[in-house]
Amino acid sequence: MTLTISKINRITVKSKRQKHSVAEGSALYLVTEKSPLNCKRFEGVTRYPRGRAGKLQHIPMGVYGKTIRTPKDLELMIHKWTELKTWCKETGNSPHLFLNKEGTEEPKSEKTLEEVFHSFLRLHKKRTKEVTWVTSQNRLNQMLDFFGKDTPIVDLEWDNNGRKRVVDMVRLIENRGSHDHARRCRRLLNNVFTHAIKEQWMRRDQNPASVPVEGEGIDHKYKGNPSISWNEVPDLMTSINENSCDGTKLTRLAVKFYLMTCIRVSAIVSLEWDWFDESKDQWVLPPQTPGLKRKLKTTTNDYAHIIPATSEIHLLMDELRKMTGYQKYVFLSPEGKKYPHLSRSTINTYLRRLGWFRKLTAHGWRQVVATAGQEEGDFKFDVKEIIRRQIGHTDNKKGTFGAYDNTQFLKERREFLEWWTEELVNQGLII
Repeated sequence: MTLTISKINRITVKSKRQKHSVAEGSALYLVTEKSPLNCKRFEGVTRYPRGRAGKLQHIPMGVYGKTIRTPKDLELMIHKWTELKTWCKETGNSPHLFLNKEGTEEPKSEKTLEEVFHSFLRLHKKRTKEVTWVTSQNRLNQMLDFFGKDTPIVDLEWDNNGRKRVVDMVRLIENRGSHDHARRCRRLLNNVFTHAIKEQWMRRDQNPASVPVEGEGIDHKYKGNPSISWNEVPDLMTSINENSCDGTKLTRLAVKFYLMTCIRVSAIVSLEWDWFDESKDQWVLPPQTPGLKRKLKTTTNDYAHIIPATSEIHLLMDELRKMTGYQKYVFLSPEGKKYPHLSRSTINTYLRRLGWFRKLTAHGWRQVVATAGQEEGDFKFDVKEIIRRQIGHTDNKKGTFGAYDNTQFLKERREFLEWWTEELVNQGLII
């Protein structure tokens, strides 16, 4: 059945986008959608390159009521679509080149790659946390160096050799051994091009970064953070007590506080005295605290992180109050250049200077907590679930049920930390 002008007039535009075949087996459609302005437009669908391996191409063929008004216009449009498919089959060229040849191609955007990147980053900043935005900005700056900041965005469309240039970029990064970085750059570039398509600066079927590069990430080897066994913990405690690298007292207190509280380094070094709740005897870290890794939108109180205070933690706090109790930050560092408190690299630097290079990192200590906390402690409750919350994970908040799960298990977490901090002292840690 072939659509006629009278049939098109009777088609009602609904809230959901719909496709109506213009002629059976033609792959030419009338597309109706509410936005913009109850639009009725014609679109042909084919593959390029030809065959199942080709990428679907959505070819604009005209707008009803503008370029197509009469039965004659409709007939010419159907004939033109047939001519386009025949030309593509005979020449092996992209259908978009046929439109260019006919002079009916969509107007080309004059946006440069740098302008598109800046536009994307403005929106990206509203959607992500600061640290994520800065990382994305740095990656995009690297890609600008590769592609050239004045490169027209349309020059990177798939049919304009854009795909090859994206592949070349990925291969270049992979050849440096940065396989994971290459994958992340390609994904970020995909998001940028999707933004350009939504802004109509690129054709919607021309995103050259939309699919992974062949073999992408296949040579990536995951390198976990080095960690130690429970049997090696006494040696670590001895190293910290002896302080052979002559670390400052504030650094040593930060290391001990970190070992006891199980939370990430960034959260520990940025602790503020106002976060300690005397009435409940616990630290309450706001969800936006660096190191908690909460998403931008998860800033409600149920995403705060709580550290119940124990006798051993109080002893550390007593020492710290003598040094920084009158200041905002617990680990205040007047000499800090980037932060007003100790740098997040301080603890790792200290461990390295003690001789634990390639044996243990600060993040690797979390493996000790997760493993020894289960194997060494004699708890009646589900200690795995308790440790998961105590090290800052919010897996319980995921999924449909997670939206209702505000459990903290503070009683059990306090019991676990009381055992854990006392056990570290038993292993040789001197407070």
